[in-house]
This record gives sequence, structure tokens and C-alpha cells, in this order.
Amino acid sequence: MDGKSVTFASGLRGIVSGGGERGAVIITHGAGKGMDSAILKKTADKLADLGFIVLRFNFAYLDRKSAPSLGGKKEQPDLISAIEYMNDHGPPILIGKSFGARVCANVALERSDIKALAFYGMPLQGASPTAKPRDWSHLARIKYPMLFVTGDKDQLCPLEKLEPILKTLTAPHQSEVVPGDHSFKPRSEDLAIAMCVSWIEALP
Repeated sequence: MDGKSVTFASGLRGIVSGGGERGAVIITHGAGKGMDSAILKKTADKLADLGFIVLRFNFAYLDRKSAPSLGGKKEQPDLISAIEYMNDHGPPILIGKSFGARVCANVALERSDIKALAFYGMPLQGASPTAKPRDWSHLARIKYPMLFVTGDKDQLCPLEKLEPILKTLTAPHQSEVVPGDHSFKPRSEDLAIAMCVSWIEALP
């Protein structure tokens, strides 16, 4: 499904797909790839076909050809602008891939107008063996339903580190594991998408 190119806030670029009868979805990308990565486009197309209005957009740093900020702090206002851009369609569902998942979780913590969150490969730790541990205690304070989709060989989200975090969550949540790495390669991208779309479709 072809979407409509949009520009909002102070020059953020995005693509809107679907009609919105089922509500709004906002999709955020990983650190290295933008809104046109295959998993995000496929997810948007499937949700648009189901009647959701879907916005996927690029964080501002991509168009400046610079690096993302530490911890995604400078990208949080970009996501807030996207939420405000879509506010005519009700509380949005946020989908984040890796870095985008991190941004979504931090923004949702401070807002009262989110419906749910789905995370493709939450980056619990950095890729470098010397990366400092990340604090994920704030996830326990999120009050919205959450879905975690993780590759069983994801080096940024080791299952043995995800499980203790899931036990601290107070909101409804679901965790799905598929064969593959941080991007569900080599063969599980479509399975991950199907899990995400099915979960969203079943939300009350």
C-alpha cells in the first residue's frame, strides 16, 4: 500500500497510510535505518489494510545525516510532535524498532494519551562488549499494554536479561520470541510482523 508523504512539526518527514477507522499507530525506526526499512513498511501496510491510520517517520537526525543522541533523549520531542500530529485519531499505539523502542518507552512514561506499545528488539544493552549497562527500571512504571518481540539470538536483547525485566512490569504485557538476530534475520521478519499485527488487532 502506498502512503502519503507528510511533513510536520519543524520539518520532520513521514508517511501516512490507511484510513483510521481502527485508530492510530505511530512507528519509529532503529538507529541505523529510517522509516523505509522493510519491517516497518510491511508493518504499516498490514495495519493500514486492517483500518488503522499509520504514521512512520524519520527522526530529525537522519535527515541531518548525524548520529542519534545518547539514550534517544533528543529524539523524544520528535515522537511527541508525531503524537500531536496524529491526535485527531485518538490515543496512538506506538511501535518501536530497537532505538525507536527505547524512545517510545521513555515518551510513554510521561504521557496519559497512549493506547499501547509494541517493541521490535528492545535494545537492553549496547552492541559493544564494553557498553555500560542500561537502566530499564522505568518500564515497570509504564501503565499501557506492552508487547516485546525478540529474536532468540538477539545480542542487544539477551533473553536471560529480558526475563527479569518482564517480571517487574505491572501493566499487561506479552513476550514473543522468534528465531533470529536483532532484526529477526535470517527468516523470521514476517513472523515477527504477524505477531505484532495480531496483538494490535486483538487490543480492546
